[in-house]
Amino acid sequence: EMGNRQVRVDRPYANLNTASGIGEMKVLLLEGGERPSSQTQDGLNAKGITVTPVQDLATCLATLKAERDWSVIIDLDLYRTGIEALQEIRRISPDIVVIAMASLERLSVVDEALKHGALDFVIKQPDLSHLQEIPQAITRNMEWKRLQSEMQSSQQESQWIMAALGESRDGIFVAVPEGKIIFANPALCSRLGFHGDELIGEPTEAILPSLEADESSWIEVPQPFPHRKWQGTIPIKKKDGSELSVTTRMTKILDGEGKVRALIGICLQPEEQVPRAPVGNPEGEVASNELITHIMEDLKSPLGAMITYLEIASAISPERAGPNQLLSIKRIEALAKRLLDLVNDHTMALEIKAGKLEIHKSVFQINQILELAVQGKKSEASAKNIEIVLETTNDLPPISIDSVQIEHAAGILISNAIGLSPLGGSVTVTSKLNGNETVVAIKDSGAGIPKEEVPFLFDRKKRLPRPRPGGDINTVGLYVAHHIVTRHDGKIDVRSDPLGTTLTISLPA
Repeated sequence: EMGNRQVRVDRPYANLNTASGIGEMKVLLLEGGERPSSQTQDGLNAKGITVTPVQDLATCLATLKAERDWSVIIDLDLYRTGIEALQEIRRISPDIVVIAMASLERLSVVDEALKHGALDFVIKQPDLSHLQEIPQAITRNMEWKRLQSEMQSSQQESQWIMAALGESRDGIFVAVPEGKIIFANPALCSRLGFHGDELIGEPTEAILPSLEADESSWIEVPQPFPHRKWQGTIPIKKKDGSELSVTTRMTKILDGEGKVRALIGICLQPEEQVPRAPVGNPEGEVASNELITHIMEDLKSPLGAMITYLEIASAISPERAGPNQLLSIKRIEALAKRLLDLVNDHTMALEIKAGKLEIHKSVFQINQILELAVQGKKSEASAKNIEIVLETTNDLPPISIDSVQIEHAAGILISNAIGLSPLGGSVTVTSKLNGNETVVAIKDSGAGIPKEEVPFLFDRKKRLPRPRPGGDINTVGLYVAHHIVTRHDGKIDVRSDPLGTTLTISLPA
């Protein structure tokens, strides 16, 4: 026992960091002088800590630049320019753990060192008991820096999540078990007539008169994790006291003991809740749409099988099939895939018309989505010997989108560009940031689209035939792409001239 402290010298302190996930403890000891004292070095080495004495600041900085996993101890008694050295270390290595060490009579210098970036200090003792504190100080501060880094990362992730929730067109709120609302996104506030943070801190009764208003309408949604989900139609109270009947998804977030930690509510957009009112003969149109849907569903299976067999056939070696045969197989495969795309587009168009298309946003990098869209159209382009050129701008900020739907929309536009390009032509896909918008441009190498046809590109009922068989513009697909982009608060612009047509998607950044 030394003073009032219990000291165990039979356990190497290096094991403390390994146990806490920090790793081997390596220390640069800046004491100065041509013949520095060996007491500190010897004492720490005996505890299993790698100590390297350095005589000057230049050597210390060079070592830190070469390797970042060092800690630094500055002996302010022996290294008289320790404050200046500390400032320089902080300038080039802001994440390094620096411990100031000095005798009791130099406390004022220690205080100055703490002001200039030392993370901790140790007061030297005549009996060398301070050597027991050094490993603990280093471990403590390395752990603090690790936790701080994790906290910053968590805060950044939370910011992205909150940004994504804020951009959602569905109304979203979060309440705690005490019955207080802790989050309400702009879509919900706008829909209910609230402004800014008016709902934050309010009781859930401010918008939910009763969660048991219509038990018969609630459907339990099974989940393979310990969250309880329901969906049903409930009344939501507006600021003026009136009520809206809204299809709402409720999720109870449970902890490991099954206790409710939070309640998340998602009030769906009206267009996602009920089908749009049919025009003309409602029953006849619904029956017709159902028949068309059944026909297209029946077409999907044989088309999928046809594509599989064609893919197998296209793998035949050139020795067993002539070039013309292989080219024919590739073109038949491309036409089959195009037919399957048309079936899918018509099915999706009916879903859009019925208000059943759902958008689920998360934060994604647009360039990754474009790479997937281009890859999915490589075989279609290969059948016409068309090169797809992807030119993306690096460091584009992530955006809140439904990645599956945006990839589908981009694929439709790329397929359209392939159809408009001549044999041996090219399709160029680019991305860039334009102010507060992420812009994706898809350009073909065709002869352009007549001006009188441009207004009908996104009209699913309009046919825009081309002279070449099978080369008609897929207005149904463009209709679907236009709707997907519009649901993301974006737009598609068209620019066409004799050198080709460019369709440009603009999405909020």
